[in-house]
Amino acid sequence: MTRPRILHLAALASLALLAFVVPQGVAEPTASNDTVVVAQGVDPTTMDPHQQRETTTVNVLRHIYDPLVARDAKDPTKFDGILASKWKRVGQKTMRFTLRRGVTFSNGQPFDAQTVKYNVDRVLGKLPKTKPALISYQFGTVKGVRVVNRFTVDVLTKQPDPLILSRMESLLIIPNNSVDSDPDALASKPIGTGPYTLVRWDRNNEVALKARNDYFRGRPRIANVVFKTMPDAASRLAAIQAGDVDVITNVPPDNVGDVKSSGKATVRTVPSARVASVWLDTLSFKPFKSPKVREALNYAVDTRTIVSKVMSGFGLPVATFVPPYFAGFDRSLKPHPYNPDKAKQLLSQAGFPDGFEMTLMVPRGRYLLAEEIVQAVAGYLEKVGIKTKIDAVEFGVFAKATQTRKIPSAFYAAWGENFFNPIDELQVAVVTGTTGFSWYSNKTVDRLTAKAASTLDQRKQDALIRQIQRVIYKDPPFIYLFAYKDLYGVSNRLHWKPRSDELIDLYDAAVG
Repeated sequence: MTRPRILHLAALASLALLAFVVPQGVAEPTASNDTVVVAQGVDPTTMDPHQQRETTTVNVLRHIYDPLVARDAKDPTKFDGILASKWKRVGQKTMRFTLRRGVTFSNGQPFDAQTVKYNVDRVLGKLPKTKPALISYQFGTVKGVRVVNRFTVDVLTKQPDPLILSRMESLLIIPNNSVDSDPDALASKPIGTGPYTLVRWDRNNEVALKARNDYFRGRPRIANVVFKTMPDAASRLAAIQAGDVDVITNVPPDNVGDVKSSGKATVRTVPSARVASVWLDTLSFKPFKSPKVREALNYAVDTRTIVSKVMSGFGLPVATFVPPYFAGFDRSLKPHPYNPDKAKQLLSQAGFPDGFEMTLMVPRGRYLLAEEIVQAVAGYLEKVGIKTKIDAVEFGVFAKATQTRKIPSAFYAAWGENFFNPIDELQVAVVTGTTGFSWYSNKTVDRLTAKAASTLDQRKQDALIRQIQRVIYKDPPFIYLFAYKDLYGVSNRLHWKPRSDELIDLYDAAVG
């Protein structure tokens, strides 16, 4: 077996795990005829679908819970019905869903219109003694649910919402009244309508799922699915090459050849909806309050070289956070060229001729080559006088820091825009606010985003998104980097194709 190679960045610097002991008597899961093993870099944060914000957690929970609709795997602009059989707009601010009959949760409880209302009320914080759920940031336009009859509901919005189907895709349905007596009842004991049920969750090690024989769309062809938590890239590579796991995420580009030559697996690539940036605290950190400083940082970082050298070409530099396959892409904007002299000039104009010190937080194991990318970014910033301390933390620490808004001056993250429309990221990570991931404020952006978010005509909406991009190009909330190209290691025995929205959905997969 070829020894896995891990990319080192000593050369790039000049250019610019959590161990778990398996309990005695519990065997390490391996891929077999009736079991598929997926290795991810981080553990789920919870089994409650309304109290999480992570794609890696959703990958597990989508096997236990169902949404009303799901984005089509082949065409991300279309949707398939799951718990809803059909839907239509019955008004500018009303989307009507016809629900499937005969669906039951894994505990035998029936699914109906009251269940949908209960879920939306819970997310919005409308249930007694509750506050908005963690995923409520995606439902800011939603006013509530009106029950038409037992199997028909109207989802009401505060204004016309072109993204309502995308929002409802992210709402995984829990049973009616399931968290009334205990708001944490589902945190470790999930109950869903999905194709699998939870067998065990060994924290920071594995989640084991078993197929439901009574699933309303038909029993899955794979009997058992195991999600292994493997923060170390070398361990994931060794596992896929040995045939011990069937899917690994975030294959390091430098190791593509190793996986292909193993004889056990191949590498599959898809354009990613995940765009990497460095978030800047423009509200509290004095240097970042200046647009000139933030513009300088974008000129200071050689993104093209990072994509070429660190990512081995598996990335696409972006001018903002909108790649060509998103709604509203602006062809007239080009990624900031590498120009350290211009960066120094802008820093001087902003009153920082000698630079300043900053801290850049990065989560371990979550994003492909995140630490290496941040090292390269820091190296480039040092060249223009910005001394950058890198704070590499476990993902759980990172998630808590960003969710509670206790961040250092900057952090690295890659936003997974599975709406394929930047309005979502604009609303959550750019528009002025204190509940999402925005550390930025620009009244023009706020106004244009609000208008775009209520515009149902796609051509008019695209024009507004382009206007917004021109503003945030000169007044950037981030250091814009690149859109990922997702690399999956997939065992030769598994019939499964990756998706651009990063969802790992094994319901339609098969072994053979």
